[in-house]
Amino acid sequence: MVRGSAEEFVSLRMHRGTGDSRLLMNVAVWESTEALATAFGSPEFQRMAAEFPDDVVAYPHIFEQIDV
Repeated sequence: MVRGSAEEFVSLRMHRGTGDSRLLMNVAVWESTEALATAFGSPEFQRMAAEFPDDVVAYPHIFEQIDV
């Protein structure tokens, strides 16, 4: 994963679906939306994304944490 600078990237957690699910969810935490956009726009990220297998489907989203 492209992490940008150490100050901007906070953490990464991977989750796998249960049972027969083939779903993987990557939850990355960044300091800001701008830091994420910079990482996604980097040549390293673009190269990695181009190498994903054809059957890999990504649905990038930006979320904000809420108190419950």
